This record gives sequence, C-alpha cells and structure tokens, in this order.
Amino acid sequence: MTIRGPFAVILLLLLFVSLAANFLIVGFVVARTNAPIGTADIDRLVSLSVRGFPPEIQRTIADTSKVKGPQLRAGLDAVQQARQRMFDAMRAQPFNQAALDAAFADYRNSTVALQKTGQDVVGLALAQAPPDVRRRIKPPGSAPTPRFPPPGL
Repeated sequence: MTIRGPFAVILLLLLFVSLAANFLIVGFVVARTNAPIGTADIDRLVSLSVRGFPPEIQRTIADTSKVKGPQLRAGLDAVQQARQRMFDAMRAQPFNQAALDAAFADYRNSTVALQKTGQDVVGLALAQAPPDVRRRIKPPGSAPTPRFPPPGL
C-alpha cells in the first residue's frame, strides 16, 4: 500500500512535527538532568531568598552574589558535604553517638557560615538602598497573592 498525493504530504509534515517535538522534549529532559552544578544552584538559592525585596534591592543582591559567587559556592559545598557526613553517621554500623553529634555540629556550623555569607550580601545591598526603597520590603508570607478565590466565593 502506497500513500500518495496531498494526504502523503500532510502525513509527512505531521511526522516531522512529531519528531521535532519529541527531540525537543528529550533534549530538555537531558539538559535538566545533566546540568552542571555550579552557579545555577547559587542563583536559584539567591532568587528564592530575595522575593520579598523591591526590584532595586534584588538587583543589588544579585550583582553582589555574582561577585561573592565563589564564597557562596564554597559555603554551599560545605553544607552539602556536612549533610552527607551527617547521614553517613546516621547509617553507620555500629551506631556511634559521638560521631553523629560531631556530624550534627559540623552541619550546623556549615549552615551558619553559609547564612552569614548570605546575610553579608543582603546587608551590603540594604546599606546602599535609600529609605523609601527599604520601606517597600515585604515580610515573609505577605509577598504571594492567591491566584484563585477561596472556595465558596
């Protein structure tokens, strides 16, 4: 059976569009799963942290974060390594309470160091911001607006 005429052309075009869409989706999935770990996670962490700030302060924080990127990256790596050691101590046989306590302390210290670096970045940005811009800072929980009306309305 051979398909000819305009039906064959339409079928070939649909096949091409289907293949292109499949390659696009597969490419996207591969790119997301094989993304190099580097500044992307720092950028994401910073963007999540500054949602309540006005855009002027957000830009300053982003610019300062790029400058302090290696320090932030090192801090995040230290947190991830300390977290891994903490879970290793939890699973260790035989269980060693002293090792777990040391791992907890290491994890706590590394998160505090990363927080300090982030707070330094925010502090620098706030020191440069005029009072009228700082007045527009929103407390946590007030920034998002509901997308849908509550049930029953």
